[in-house]
Amino acid sequence: MNELKSYSKDVNINGNLVNAYFICKRKFWLYARQLNPSPNIDLLLLGRLISENTYSREKKEIFLDIIKIDLVKKLDQNIIVCEVKKSSKGLEAAKMQVAFYLLKLKERGINAKGEILIPKEKKIVPFELTDDIETLLVNSIKDMQNLTAQEIPPPVVKTSFCKNCAFVEFCYA
Repeated sequence: MNELKSYSKDVNINGNLVNAYFICKRKFWLYARQLNPSPNIDLLLLGRLISENTYSREKKEIFLDIIKIDLVKKLDQNIIVCEVKKSSKGLEAAKMQVAFYLLKLKERGINAKGEILIPKEKKIVPFELTDDIETLLVNSIKDMQNLTAQEIPPPVVKTSFCKNCAFVEFCYA
C-alpha cells in the first residue's frame, strides 16, 4: 500500500502543526505526514538558537502529552504560557499555536494566559483564549483532521511565507 495513502484521519495535532496550518495548509499536510525538512536549514537552526539562548531564567520546554510549550512563567496568580518566535511575521499563526496550548490546558482544568515572545524584536505579545478564538480553533482542528486524510497535499498557494519556507523546493521544483 502506498505509504501516503495509509494515513488515518486521527493524526495527533500538536502546536507546530497548528502553526503550520495557519501559515500554509500544504505545509501542514507535509508536516502531518512527517515529511520534515532537513533540521540543518539555516532558518530552522536560527529558530533553535534563539529558543536555546534566550529567557535563560525561565522554565523551558514543558511537555504535556503531545504538546511542547517553549516556556512557562508565573505572574501573580497567573500561569503564562509562552511561545518564542524569531520574528513577528507569522504572528497570527503563533497566536493560534498559543491558543491550542491554552485550550489543551483548559481541558485539564488549568486556566492560563499566553504570550508570544519575539526576542530579536524585543516584543512581548499578550494573548488570551476567547470564546471566538476557541471556536475558530476547534473548527480548524476538524479541518486539519480532514486534510490529513487526503491522499494528496493541498495545492500550492503562493504567499509571502514561501520564499523562506523549508519546503519551497517541494512546492516549486
